[in-house]
Amino acid sequence: MVPYLLVAVPAGFLLAFFVAPNMILLSASLLESEGMVPTGVLTLGNFTTLLSHRIYVDAIIRTFGIGLAVGALVVLLAYPVAYVLVRTTSRWKNVLLALALSPLLASVIVRTYGWWVLFNRDGAVNEALQALHLTARPLIMLPSTAIIIVGLTHALLPYGVLTLMAALNGVSPNLERAAISLGAGRMRAFAATTLPLTAPGIIGGFLLAFGVAISAYATPAILGGPATQTMATLIYTFMATLLNWSLGSALGVVLLASCLTLLMLTALVSRRRALT
Repeated sequence: MVPYLLVAVPAGFLLAFFVAPNMILLSASLLESEGMVPTGVLTLGNFTTLLSHRIYVDAIIRTFGIGLAVGALVVLLAYPVAYVLVRTTSRWKNVLLALALSPLLASVIVRTYGWWVLFNRDGAVNEALQALHLTARPLIMLPSTAIIIVGLTHALLPYGVLTLMAALNGVSPNLERAAISLGAGRMRAFAATTLPLTAPGIIGGFLLAFGVAISAYATPAILGGPATQTMATLIYTFMATLLNWSLGSALGVVLLASCLTLLMLTALVSRRRALT
């Protein structure tokens, strides 16, 4: 009886705060709206609308492009940091770890506005370029997809470091030493031992960054604005500005289904790799 009670509590929590809201979201996405009020008529027209208008398709493609770029950059930048933090024997290791995780001390809004101050038309970057006579006029860097990627990468880098540190802690450095003793160079020893063994951590770090990036709202809203819409900002526009809950719910379903599909494919690939 006790095991069932222990399972019932988290199962009830997931049912109430995950399954039920997503079922409501799915049902709202299948309802036709008239005058900003959902009716009881079932339709797939909301999904057709999303896939038939260029502005919505561009937002979806841009969102996935941002997610892929952020995921790749987080892994590429976090891996050497995590490797050094795990392998170093310096007495300053804790200080280095604190510096690597220091971005978490400020909220995402504060960090994002910091990037806005740097890259806006009258920001520090443009002033520096003009002071050095590298540009004759201020560069228009905001809004842009590239700066959104920079802001999200900065925000998610500490999570990538923590994920990869967990993977690297499970790999003994003696494997690299053994490969080097057998004649392999440092890079070849690393590529033959540590890198493949930390592949699950790399995949996990990428998926974490990708999932958060495609669902992020604050950073794309501040650094992108109306001119650079993503799925999250577009959902907010549908729900809060246009009051088109059906179309906003449909886009939410597309976002949720994309994340779940990616997770399922990753789990399938990981299972096949484990079997081989």
